Amino acid sequence: MASIVEPITESFGAEFKEKWPIVLVAYLMMLFAFGFPTFALPFVYAGAIDEFGWARQTAVALASYKFYTSAVASLVVGRLLDTIDPKFLVAACATLGGLGMIGFMAADTLPAYYLVGVVLGLNAAGMAVSMNFVVCRSFERATGMALGIVLAGTSTAGVLVPLIVAPLMQSVGWRSAMMIMSLGIWLVSIPAWLLLLRKGQRLGDALRAPENRPRPSDMWGHFKALAVTRNFWFIFIGIFLVSAVDQGLLQNQVLFLRDEKGLDLETVAWGASLLAAIGIGSKILFGWAYDRVSISGIVFCYFLLSVSAGLSFAVTGVATMILFMMTRGFAHGGLIVDGPVLAKHYYGPQNVGLNIGLFTLCTSLGFGFGPTFLAGLADSSDSYLGGFGIAAGAALLATLLLYPIKPRFWQRPEKLKHGVLIFAGVGLAALVGAPLLVGLLVELFRGIALIFGT
Repeated sequence: MASIVEPITESFGAEFKEKWPIVLVAYLMMLFAFGFPTFALPFVYAGAIDEFGWARQTAVALASYKFYTSAVASLVVGRLLDTIDPKFLVAACATLGGLGMIGFMAADTLPAYYLVGVVLGLNAAGMAVSMNFVVCRSFERATGMALGIVLAGTSTAGVLVPLIVAPLMQSVGWRSAMMIMSLGIWLVSIPAWLLLLRKGQRLGDALRAPENRPRPSDMWGHFKALAVTRNFWFIFIGIFLVSAVDQGLLQNQVLFLRDEKGLDLETVAWGASLLAAIGIGSKILFGWAYDRVSISGIVFCYFLLSVSAGLSFAVTGVATMILFMMTRGFAHGGLIVDGPVLAKHYYGPQNVGLNIGLFTLCTSLGFGFGPTFLAGLADSSDSYLGGFGIAAGAALLATLLLYPIKPRFWQRPEKLKHGVLIFAGVGLAALVGAPLLVGLLVELFRGIALIFGT
């Protein structure tokens, strides 16, 4: 039997046919165990502000506690994945996500509220690093596209969560809404993962086998070897900047559109779902592109993020909100896939868990810094626009830092027949189909809300 870390064939189609259960289970883990806790947070802030009267920066600081915890934990998780059986590690991290969402029921004080953020940070690190690790270990020639499919689970969560949480908050309150939304973790994600890695299941056994894992490096020694190179810091700073911008915009978009632009919560929820729906297609599209143009595609994505931040200045109503959210969603999708591809294409397969952990550390530091930085600027100036302008400049700087870096462990694939048509078709389907999907889901959840309301 071929090792799971060796390419079975050179084509993605054959790899996918062999390993689709890994893709499916990883998708479900990213949907419920990572995506639901992540995309629920902007609505948690709104509920906490309304209940406790906290300043925006105070409420949004929950994200910083989450992401700074995730930054530290990501190194530990990455190291462990290179050395031990991932079965129970991943299940434990998913469990923390469910416990964190239930924990909002007891978050009656600010310390308790932030403690939930710490628990969710441990969950986020486990899910982000481990699922990227599983895909990078399982796929060779189509790492980017496989990652795009798996990480589309987060965007699917972004579509569903706003449409579920808004009527739930109105019916049962924000605390109970979070508890109800944890059910997907308990009933779907954890059982699916344990089923994949059950004893005797070929793919699961191969993924868990210690002999299939490369020998790990000393963590500190590995970091010192990377830290003496210029390109490491260009990549590290660039990822930090785009992560801060992306998550800063994401975590503050509900407050920006509701409080500053005067849009009602239902309209904002629709816009947030639109952003995530676009992200479903863009993750797959960018993952496909990264397999074919590597780091050049990531440079373009960073530039698109800068453009999307600048479009915040154009928001004056629903139509301009849609333009802002669609561009944000397209850029956001590409950013979620970039870190593992950079790690694989620039540093190769050796110590992939630790390298992904380092990049996730950088991403989490940016995620922790961006939301409170933008919220603090908004509190001091009574407007988000100054901070969003800084965000556009930071993303442009990240673009310039990454531009001179070329891949070292990547082979340009042979020309794909009809590749341009496939690329254009997926992009068009994402841009046209996503608004239609969101519209249908809006009507569905309106009906559910009316049923429960009566």
